[in-house]
Amino acid sequence: MKTLHGEGNAMNARIKVRGVYSTAITRLLLDWDYVVVDPSPKIRERFGLDFPEAPHDILICDRDDHQGIEIVGEPERLCQFITFLQERLLDAVVVQLSAEDDNDSLMRGRIEFPGYSKETLDVLRVGVTPTLARHHRLRAIDPKSVERAEIDLQQHPDQKEAIERRLMEETILMPLEKCGIVRLEHIRPSGKLARFREGMLIESSEDRIVFKRSFAEGRYDGLDIPIRHGDYGLTELQEGSWVVRHSYFHRDGKPIGDYFNINTPVELYPFGARYLDLEVDVIRRAGEAPFLVDREKLALLAQNGVISPDLEQKAMEVAEGLMKTMAVS
Repeated sequence: MKTLHGEGNAMNARIKVRGVYSTAITRLLLDWDYVVVDPSPKIRERFGLDFPEAPHDILICDRDDHQGIEIVGEPERLCQFITFLQERLLDAVVVQLSAEDDNDSLMRGRIEFPGYSKETLDVLRVGVTPTLARHHRLRAIDPKSVERAEIDLQQHPDQKEAIERRLMEETILMPLEKCGIVRLEHIRPSGKLARFREGMLIESSEDRIVFKRSFAEGRYDGLDIPIRHGDYGLTELQEGSWVVRHSYFHRDGKPIGDYFNINTPVELYPFGARYLDLEVDVIRRAGEAPFLVDREKLALLAQNGVISPDLEQKAMEVAEGLMKTMAVS
């Protein structure tokens, strides 16, 4: 993958934006003096500006899963613009960068917007139109419920927190509790889903879930300890956390160890949770000191422009802070 971080900018690019992120991204572009062209009627109405009708240099549209965007443009401008996005959306990740199938002079970038990016875009949207917390995530889950709730918000702005709680319960917590099975969407930096991790829900609240897993034969990742019959694991997911904790136990409850995955902020969904793995992990075998693994994999992500240097630094701050906390506990 071509390295994205370098000198230059794309400030002279004309950008066309479509999709569920269009209001927030248009706000971001205008704040940084980009030229937005050919906006949708809804964007014209919301911003009340006289946008130019001109050809675009960069096109931004939704990914099919609404977990980010696809960007098409001339290579240099495209790479400079992706750098701009990553400098302002901390955990935006380039999961694919390739030539356009029907035009070798253009490139297509596929960008993931994990939890922190979605939250930042939510805040940008608030400055334009009434917006509930978790707006962009909930649009990917149940757009009609979000639309109804935000109409309610316009009519009753003083009830914002109550509307947000009700929407969270109806779209995420109630379906999850009804199912009773938790599934992790553990996304690799390539954008591909890692092998499924599923288990039985044993605890849930507005911002935290815990589920239990059993294991087949093999060895525990990172711990390098054999799995015994009857072993089980507890996985703790905290909304917005940069860490997912996997704790392993023998059938008699004796601890085996902990595996702390460093990732983009956890997002709860009706099926469980989603986050993007940042490669580096913290391991602690029972009775031993914690240690760090795969630091070089994280560095390579930043070196190749998959993540920003700021995200690399954030991941290391989380990992090192976790190590220090465990060292004194």
